[in-house]
Amino acid sequence: MPDTSFPQKSWQDHDVMRFMGREAPRYTSYPSAHHFDALTPQTYKSWLSALRTDQPIALYLHIPFCEQMCHFCGCNTRATLKYAPVEAYVGALVAEIRMVGAHLGFRPRVHSVHFGGGSPSMLTPADMGRIFEALHDGFNLLPDAEISIELDPRRASLSQIRAYAAFGFNRVSLGVQDTDPAVQAAINRIQPLEQVKAVLGHLRDNGLTRIGIDLVYGLPGQTLRSLETTLGHVSELDPHRISAFSYGHVPWVKKHQTLIDESALPDTVDKVAMFLRLSDYLTTHGYRALGIDHFAKPDDDMTTAFDARTLRRNFMGYSTLPNDNLLGLGASSIGELDGGIVQNIPQSTTYQNHILSGEWATLRGWGYRGDDKLRKAVISDLMCYFEADIPVLLEQHGYAADYLDGDIEALSDFVAAGLVTVEDRRVRFHSPLKMLVRNVACAFDAYARQSEAQNRYSRVA
Repeated sequence: MPDTSFPQKSWQDHDVMRFMGREAPRYTSYPSAHHFDALTPQTYKSWLSALRTDQPIALYLHIPFCEQMCHFCGCNTRATLKYAPVEAYVGALVAEIRMVGAHLGFRPRVHSVHFGGGSPSMLTPADMGRIFEALHDGFNLLPDAEISIELDPRRASLSQIRAYAAFGFNRVSLGVQDTDPAVQAAINRIQPLEQVKAVLGHLRDNGLTRIGIDLVYGLPGQTLRSLETTLGHVSELDPHRISAFSYGHVPWVKKHQTLIDESALPDTVDKVAMFLRLSDYLTTHGYRALGIDHFAKPDDDMTTAFDARTLRRNFMGYSTLPNDNLLGLGASSIGELDGGIVQNIPQSTTYQNHILSGEWATLRGWGYRGDDKLRKAVISDLMCYFEADIPVLLEQHGYAADYLDGDIEALSDFVAAGLVTVEDRRVRFHSPLKMLVRNVACAFDAYARQSEAQNRYSRVA
């Protein structure tokens, strides 16, 4: 039921509600992963061979393990209380790092390394050391490289944090999600606020001050009042960045989400109210709203990148770094090169078997074709800056001035609703409901509109 303890939305907000609840990609890639085809290791290796020595790259390393499965989780991970499977996986990950390095034949300059999961904090310092040894052998990690990690505050000990500092980590993302005990119980993630505070203190005491906090809205049992309490707690924690992701309920993809009581989930109207409340709260407490779900302090790198128009969107969300060449390492990891997108085998045991037998774990991806890169650029600008200068992008990619006129015409409903303006083929999005830009971007997606199939993407809310 809607939380009536706060003022209801204006009629202007209700006027655009007809656009909410529709499916649309999150556009962390173009095309969306739903459209990936089979891709051979030979194709991936040819893309790697085309890398030049003067091209800096980013690395993403996936750790697909958690000690406990959160019911809301949409990541590729599995729960284990035993460390042996994790240790065995690290062996395969190290082998893949060396395999890719050997194929390249030179040590590329690396401007960023990101450990995601799952819970990378499951790794022992010894196994983290094995990974970094392989990384330094095969790649040239630049002195000012951003080295970041996603941490579960329940699994980050002081000794681990000291090890992270020694390895050179300089950015941390903490998964908080919600501080309400009832919501935590509903998503199987009991995480006392005092525990989060203690971890933050250890991080800052050890020089890891570039901290982001991840929140999720639309969780079971969440209300406007409980969300505002969470926002108050997070504001006191004083992170540099806050991401506020919309919960995507996709039990047909993530079977463990069937453990969530759907009757306890906020509906689309409630989720809209939650987003508006958190956006208003954070912007009045010193954060800039960036992209569809990020907030950063005025002096944060993400704010600087937004103002300089160097903000990027990729598989990890928003990035301040030029991750046009991103190598994915580990099970299910996704990378991107000039030739296209590549993804490894998702199942960790199958991934390990391939790598340890000397075979590449490449499974699927997308080779860029036709006007893909043009459409990718348009969608990226909309997702990052809420505007796209179509004439400039057409000229940059070598297309006629009227090439996308049909796509622009498809925005007529959004224009009529006041969500979009088009002037001299320059498209601008105008709405406090930032997530609706996904629907607008979809007008330029040649693949999403080819099928009316349902349950492919999460709903916009």
